[in-house]
Amino acid sequence: MTNKFAFPFFNLFFMLSVCGIANGQTVEDKPIFHYSVMDAMRNGVYTGALTIDALAAQGDFGLGTYNQLDGEMVALDGVFYRVAPDGGVAKAEAQRKVPFASVAFFKADQVFELTNIQNIEMLQQEIMRRLPSKNKPYLIRIESVFKELNVGGANKLEAKDTTGLAELMKSRPLYKKQNVAGTIVGFYHPAYASGIDLSPFHFHFISNDKTYGGHIVAGELSSTKIKVSIDEKPGYQLMLPEDNKTFNRPWSTPDKTKGTY
Repeated sequence: MTNKFAFPFFNLFFMLSVCGIANGQTVEDKPIFHYSVMDAMRNGVYTGALTIDALAAQGDFGLGTYNQLDGEMVALDGVFYRVAPDGGVAKAEAQRKVPFASVAFFKADQVFELTNIQNIEMLQQEIMRRLPSKNKPYLIRIESVFKELNVGGANKLEAKDTTGLAELMKSRPLYKKQNVAGTIVGFYHPAYASGIDLSPFHFHFISNDKTYGGHIVAGELSSTKIKVSIDEKPGYQLMLPEDNKTFNRPWSTPDKTKGTY
């Protein structure tokens, strides 16, 4: 019998290694697991065959979206959430499928506090300054209170709609909230990985009460301390969709310099 999850795998490491967990290695030492690539989304590939149940076996922290962009994904502490097109937040069903996701098991290598940070841009600049290397990927967990936060969602598309992501995001739903406490679930990706994911940063958010979340568009932080936890990873484990006509067709060459949507 054919394993329905036997998709092509590619392992990208910064040193020679083998798939799986070596002797003495824990799940937290594994690379970032990435299902599909951002270039696919830029070219309108919005369906995949990987379920949340299968994805959860690859990590307890991460982000992504759902088939036909039926909501945004936030994974925190092993729980996978779906931010619906209307902004409502709920736990994702185990069999719901995804076209794009990035997950890993989180264990902080570095924890620090920041103050006097006014907005997301300043936050990213300060984190960038503290990264041990700009050439390796990192998981980034940020706990804070926002004076104001603007996050984006996604509207469900018709099955055959292959409008590119940049065009879709011009009319994406936006959800604004004041005085909200929660966690940023994010990644730092080096410039060479911009075809795989947004670079340098890709941030999603989930509030502490799990009623508000989405892809971070803009935000102003309060004067409280910001807790930042960083987890360096050894590379990427990339799984590509199989038997997907939209993925297999020729793509245009997107503008990879665009790091946000």
